[in-house]
Amino acid sequence: MANPSQATTFSDWITAEVNTFLTTYTEKLKSEKNYRFEYKTGNIDPRLNLKPCNSTTKFSFQSDPLTRSKTTIKVECNDKKRWSLFIAVKVNIFKSVWVASQTLPRNHRISEADLLQAEIQINKSRKGHFSKKNKLLGMRLRRSILEGNPYYPELLSSPKVIERGDTVVISALSQVISVKMLGTAMSDGKLGQQIAVRNKKSSRVVRATVMAKGKVSVQM
Repeated sequence: MANPSQATTFSDWITAEVNTFLTTYTEKLKSEKNYRFEYKTGNIDPRLNLKPCNSTTKFSFQSDPLTRSKTTIKVECNDKKRWSLFIAVKVNIFKSVWVASQTLPRNHRISEADLLQAEIQINKSRKGHFSKKNKLLGMRLRRSILEGNPYYPELLSSPKVIERGDTVVISALSQVISVKMLGTAMSDGKLGQQIAVRNKKSSRVVRATVMAKGKVSVQM
C-alpha cells in the first residue's frame, strides 16, 4: 500500500490504494481462472478534507464485478478519526470461451466443427458461457445461433439417447449384486433423466435412470 507520508494529496494516496487493491484482486483471479482484466477508477474529488489512513485500510465491492462491470468500492479507515468513502470503478473481465464457428439452426446437434475459441467480456452478459468443450459436444440448440456468438446454458438441451419403444438393457444394482435384463422404454429419455421402463420378462414397470444410449439403471 502507498505510504501516507509519500502521497502529495489525499486523492493521490487513495487512488494508489484502490489501484493496489484492484491489482491484487485481478492477479488472484487471473492465476485461478485465467481471466484477463481491464479496470478504471472514477475521479476522486481533490478537495476532500480527509487524511490518509495510518491503520489497515479496508476495501469491499458493493456488487460482484464478476456479474457486472460497473461497481463501487467502499474504502474504510479505522483510525481514531474514522472515515469511509465510496469510489466508482469499472472492471472489464475477459475469458476465452467456446463460440459458434458458423451460423447454426435450431435443433442442430453440436459437433467439433461447430466450436471455436474466442475471448469475450464475461461480465457484460448474464447469460453465462462455456469454457469446457465436453459440456457442449452432442447437445442440441433450442434456437439458432449466429457465427461468433458464445454458447450459453439456456441455449442448449440434452439430446434424447433413448426413444419410446426402444429395447434397453436394465441394470439392477445393489451393494452386493448386479443383474441385467431387457426392457422396453415407455417414453423418450435424456442422460440422467428418469423414465418408465417395462421389464420384457416380467412385464413389471419400473422407474429407471438413463445412463447411455440403450442403457438404464435402477437401484435394488
